Parts: sequence; structure tokens; C-alpha cells
Amino acid sequence: MIAKKNAILIGGAGRDVGKTAFACRIIERYARSVDVIGIKITVSGAGDQSDRGGHGGTAADENHSPGGSYRILEDPIPSGSTDTGRMLEAGARRAFWLRAKREFLEEGIEALFHLLPEGVCVVAEGTSARMIMEPGAFIVLGKRDDPVMKGSCAAVVHLADKTAVFDGLSWDFPPENCLFLDGEWMVRPEAGAVVLAGGDSFRIGQDKAMLPIAGKPMIAHIVDQLKRLFDEVVVSSNKPEAYRFLKLEIIPDLEPGQGPLMGIASSLRRMRHDLNFVVACDVPKIDLGFVRRLFALADGYDLVLPTIEDGRYEPLFAVYRKSVIAPAERILENGGRSILALLDRVKVRLVRIPDARWYRNINTDADYARLLAEDDRT
Repeated sequence: MIAKKNAILIGGAGRDVGKTAFACRIIERYARSVDVIGIKITVSGAGDQSDRGGHGGTAADENHSPGGSYRILEDPIPSGSTDTGRMLEAGARRAFWLRAKREFLEEGIEALFHLLPEGVCVVAEGTSARMIMEPGAFIVLGKRDDPVMKGSCAAVVHLADKTAVFDGLSWDFPPENCLFLDGEWMVRPEAGAVVLAGGDSFRIGQDKAMLPIAGKPMIAHIVDQLKRLFDEVVVSSNKPEAYRFLKLEIIPDLEPGQGPLMGIASSLRRMRHDLNFVVACDVPKIDLGFVRRLFALADGYDLVLPTIEDGRYEPLFAVYRKSVIAPAERILENGGRSILALLDRVKVRLVRIPDARWYRNINTDADYARLLAEDDRT
């Protein structure tokens, strides 16, 4: 499997489901800020551009296999007459069409990506390509009132990050919910985020959330990162005036002084979404790709809980379902405060943070000094 997190792949359950229009909407959004490469991938004889009036480009000798097993053509002309031409019209810097025999599709995809700069933003059409490559995001489009699905899609639809229905004019999932963040494609989760800002910060002697980093409070950096991925971000705090500058909803504890478990339960009650990412206000750098992975693993679980190398749990960097509210409240009613008491009461999935170099809590003056020193070096 060819892993390409910098590529989004758009597949279709059948014809006329708006794949190219969907791709062009995405290209239009991102072409203003990054170089975007548009790609169309088809299996020979599977209804590609050649069926509809030519490829619109030429192939250099090095871009096709000697035996004709695959062929890569670059379309140089923005035009509404070809799919790749439409990608160029939408703002793609370059656009390619890969046409390959099924048994040589992997070889063709590898050759195509060899032509591209490493990590460049890629927007690609191609249902069968999902059998060969693992993109950052895979979207499958279908047609309303048409349950028939072509075989190539039926084989991969279970791998889709999102399926959407086309009514002839638009989709029930907007292309704007496809996000290119930190060099990786992902789908905006149907979830919210809670920043816990209720700690006393005894070890550092001041409100950690307000520690300045590059001229802004640390909590502002955290919120800025979360707003890139989530459409609902709130702050859990009993000091609403202190965080009013964030212009977010501030959710107080139902009963103050009961610790972060109370903050989590109180906030979850007010969230629009069933699934929510909870993070402490002292985690200045967030790997959004890893957060996305937590949500991908949440199906059937009440709590997705990261661990690090020494086996330590990280309950203040985890995904919670609203189903934890009642167990959490029972723990609190019985005088408990530990979030980890939930582990025996809800269905938990543990996920190890594979590379914890980005993950840290700022608990002491020394932690803060190291963070500032690293930022100065970068």
C-alpha cells in the first residue's frame, strides 16, 4: 500500500456524481495558499477522459511504461473540456492523468508520484486507486436515489473517511470540510473540542494558560490550532472573565472545586456533538493528524485514551463520548475525583502516541523555559 497523506482521493459509486466538481471546489480553496497538483487516475477501459474527447495533453517518454502498461499525461491547458483541464481552471498548478491497466496500477501510481515534489498538496480522482494507495482522506460520492454501486467502488467503500450524496447540484457533505493541515489531508470530524482551563497551576506559580508564547497566551495558541479542525471549541473554566478575550463559550463546572473530572462532565453536557476532544490548557503543540486518528478509532468506544512510552495515561488529551457523563457523575457523587476511575466503568480504547516528541505538558518553570528555547531555535 502506497501511503500518501498529502493526497486526498475522491471516488464515485457511479457516473455523474460530481467528482471533478467536488475536486475543483477543494482546489479553488487551497490554490490561493499552496501549490496544488490535480490528478485523475483511471483503469484502462474504465470510462476515462479518452471516452469523452481526448486527454488534452502529451506524455514524455519517461512518463509511460515501454509496454503500454500505464501512461501519464500532463494537461497543459486550462479547459472545461477535460477533467484535468477543469482542475487547472480551478487553480491547480499542474494536472496529470494516469491511465493504467489494473495489474499495473501500483506501478503507474508510484511513477506518477515520483514526478511530484515530496509532500505537495494533491487532489486526486480515482476509485480503484484506493486499492493501491492510502491517502490522507478518501471521499466516496454517490447519487441520490441510485443504490447501484459499481464494483470498483463496492470493493473500497468501507475504507471511505466520508460518503456523500450528490443531488445533481450539490452534496450533503461540503467539500470545505476536507482540510489540508500541516501537510496532511483530513476530514473535519463531527465532533467538538474542550480546553480545560480550571487548574490552580501550583507548581509554576501562575496561570499556565496565560503564559506568553510568541506574544500570545498559551491557551490562545491551543485554541487557534483546534479551530483549524473543529467547528465547536469551548473553554472549561470557572473564571469566565479571564478567558473572555478568546471569544468562545466558557463553560463553568456544575459544582466548582471537584477537579478536571467535573470540568469534563460539565462541558460534555453542553456540547452539540456526541464525540469531543478534551485537552488541557498546558499542551502548547497539538498534532492534529494524531487527534484525527483518535476519532477514527472511536467507533464503539466511550473513551479513546492515549498512552506514552512509560505507560502513562493522558486523560487530558483524549476523546470522550457523552456516554461517560453518567459514570463520571456517579464517581463524583461518591467523592471520587480521578478521571482514571472511568476506566473500569466505560469502554476504553488505548492508543499509544507513536512519537511523543511533540507532546508535552508545561508544569514547571523549567518546562516553560525549554519550550521558549526550542521556539527560539525554530
